[in-house]
Amino acid sequence: MKKKLFSFLLFFLTVQFAQAQKFNSELLKSYSQSEIVKIEQENPNQLKVLEYAINHACYYINKPESKNSEYPVINTKNHSTNFTKLELKITDRTQYFIAKESGKLLVVKSLYVLELEMKNK
Repeated sequence: MKKKLFSFLLFFLTVQFAQAQKFNSELLKSYSQSEIVKIEQENPNQLKVLEYAINHACYYINKPESKNSEYPVINTKNHSTNFTKLELKITDRTQYFIAKESGKLLVVKSLYVLELEMKNK
């Protein structure tokens, strides 16, 4: 009886774990497991947008001289364009950072912009 119960429990946990991994594990560099589960429950489409964002959210431009805004400086880890490697989160607003290594402006697209890009592809 105990073997059957243990086998059933092991099978159940394996199925649960497999279902919990329905996302790109790269997101765990920027988001906790609980944050991802919450996003998946509240807005499954947003999870798809975040997965798309891994390779499409960031780009570099020359810092506009006409702008006097102060942007945070970050280490861009060899000019990476992967927001998870930079340990950033995608927000509802476009984010701007100065790349410590190059002095260029790193642009991180907003959820809205990324969602529009996905729809228009």
